[in-house]
Amino acid sequence: MQIRKATRKDLPPCIKIMIEAFAGQENWTEKTARARLEEKMREAPHLCFCLELNKKVVGFMFCEQFDYAKGKYLWVAEFAIDSKHQGKGFGKQALRFIEDFARKNNFNVLYLAANIKEKAFKIYEKYGFKKTNWFFMEKELK
Repeated sequence: MQIRKATRKDLPPCIKIMIEAFAGQENWTEKTARARLEEKMREAPHLCFCLELNKKVVGFMFCEQFDYAKGKYLWVAEFAIDSKHQGKGFGKQALRFIEDFARKNNFNVLYLAANIKEKAFKIYEKYGFKKTNWFFMEKELK
């Protein structure tokens, strides 16, 4: 597997992976997933990556940067691996890649959000991510 910068032509497979990966947790449609990933590419194209196997996109990491209490943060805003390719070590390889990228680019903190009920949560913990005292909270406006 190789990891490379994402391009606009990568959006269709990334959208498909995103909708499938988060089904049951979030209600992504093609329209909303496209809008989210296009936004990330527009804001920080240098922080959007695809995981590719045999010239086929099998996952993605779309990140963003922000400054906060500990300095320069790299937030892995959207990260998913195609279900057919999970359990093969690609997620761990992607996490190593993004950590190396963050270190080389002088980020102080690597940050992500994870659902405590999903198997990826345990993987993140094994990789060294720690739960914080902060929680995402939401209020739907209708």
